[in-house]
Amino acid sequence: MSHELRTPLNSIIGFTGILLQELAGPLNGEQRKQLAMVKSSSRHLLQLVTDIIYLSKIEAGKLEPCREPFDVTKAVQEALETLRVTADRKALELTLEAPEHLTLESDPRRVRQILVNLIGNAVKFTEKGGVAVTVTEENGAVRMAIRDSGPGIRSEDMGRLFQFFSRIPSNGGQTQEGTGLGLYLSKKMANLLGGDITAESEFGTGSVFTLTLPLRKREVP
Repeated sequence: MSHELRTPLNSIIGFTGILLQELAGPLNGEQRKQLAMVKSSSRHLLQLVTDIIYLSKIEAGKLEPCREPFDVTKAVQEALETLRVTADRKALELTLEAPEHLTLESDPRRVRQILVNLIGNAVKFTEKGGVAVTVTEENGAVRMAIRDSGPGIRSEDMGRLFQFFSRIPSNGGQTQEGTGLGLYLSKKMANLLGGDITAESEFGTGSVFTLTLPLRKREVP
């Protein structure tokens, strides 16, 4: 099903990109606008399909994490670099406070996926200021706190943050584009890795999302 759903969407995105590069001939302004909308919608749908497939695997118990030692500080740096272009476009500062090296025994791919989602959300909802990531080791666990200077979240909306298909309105009352699955899926993956994601926010000031993971796999007696 993954192949059957994603292959046609990748073809649509690829051929739309070719048209936008005008490799098949010149475009007028309206054609370029419409093709850009097709590409954006296709990417949105592809992300939704990917999220649902991952979620289905987790809930069916078919997604087995691949645990191995890796440098979590480096993983956070890579996640920040992935979002740097978007942050620069909004003149946002991205900062990291972390140990020079910190070894984590977990699934590096899933951890990076969670980090990119959390940092990406912070960048998306922040219009001025920046996003600061702090990595610390506490009581046999690593804590990665992502703090933003965005609009914050109303107290009555906090309980909906990690719900299925939940999308929280921003300070202006508008809901940002997205699948509404990112935080739900990230929390599920964090739980699968033996950790958790928590959130704190002050409306009008900013939010802090903290990913906590055990440094090493807990042995089952």
